[in-house]
Amino acid sequence: MSKKVLVLEDEPYYQEIYRSEIGQHFTLEFADNGEQGLEIVKKQQFDVILVDLIMPIMSGIRFLEELQKLNLQHKPRIIVLTTLDGMTDREDCFARGADEFIVKSETTPDELVEVINE
Repeated sequence: MSKKVLVLEDEPYYQEIYRSEIGQHFTLEFADNGEQGLEIVKKQQFDVILVDLIMPIMSGIRFLEELQKLNLQHKPRIIVLTTLDGMTDREDCFARGADEFIVKSETTPDELVEVINE
């Protein structure tokens, strides 16, 4: 059975890459921002959530904060995917429950599949 992955990403370019490259390996659901992502997570369980940090309406950091407040019975693995690479960003994400922090430009789709499968 393939893993169920929620992808929080507002950029159509990255959505298409994820859909075509990692969609072959996993069942994907997409949200354009953190607010949409939270509504989806309240209704469905996911094995992994991929979170972009810079999104409209609700940022990835805010999504992580709100996700922690939900106290989900099934805790999904949280992988932050971002164009930012600051140490402060990494620390902020890990402090808010992220399990992995990946810079988009430094990671191939195949490498991302491997991380999701870990």
